[in-house]
Amino acid sequence: MSQDFLGGPGFLAFVVTFAVVVATVLLSRSLSRHLRKVRAKEAAERAARDDARAGGASKRPGDASPEGASGPAEGGERGGDEVADEAGDRQ
Repeated sequence: MSQDFLGGPGFLAFVVTFAVVVATVLLSRSLSRHLRKVRAKEAAERAARDDARAGGASKRPGDASPEGASGPAEGGERGGDEVADEAGDRQ
């Protein structure tokens, strides 16, 4: 080593590196939480869709509606299932 070597990168480099590590940890935790919410919402929608299919497939024309007289028996928010060329299908 030469006599004019004053040291390493210094305190500023440490602070910058530490800030990058902290930001990475916080962003990773935020992404984890967001992905967990998205997966839970997707699973709930899939379960609701499967329940609607299972309920609709086993019903006979004379069976009572599970929701009573207050609303349609299937479809929930979406307004029923979509069948090709059926009146009321969304385009």
